[in-house]
Amino acid sequence: MSPELRELFEIKQDEETNKQPDNQNVINHILIRLAVIISGTIVFVIAMSRAKGWDGLAYLIFMMAFHGLWFLFIVIETVVLENKRKSRLRNVNLIFIGVLLLIYGIGAALLFGGS
Repeated sequence: MSPELRELFEIKQDEETNKQPDNQNVINHILIRLAVIISGTIVFVIAMSRAKGWDGLAYLIFMMAFHGLWFLFIVIETVVLENKRKSRLRNVNLIFIGVLLLIYGIGAALLFGGS
């Protein structure tokens, strides 16, 4: 088929549709997400160490809410990255999801595990 007809009927070449986007900067993606979760956790740990009485428990609950919001953001971003066909960044987010669930799972097992 001639290029004019392809352009007229908006038919794309097979090579164009099967290409993966090259703008997947994995290192930058990892560093930004780790910086957010680690800096937020450090701020809450400092606040908990300076708290008096029951305030430390409140900061712990706020930290868990922060981690929950970060987790929700990562899940939503994973779906968006899947739709944009950015498989490397999606896989990084899936690893973040798994690690956070593992950490909270181990914490729950240690806290609520009966002996």
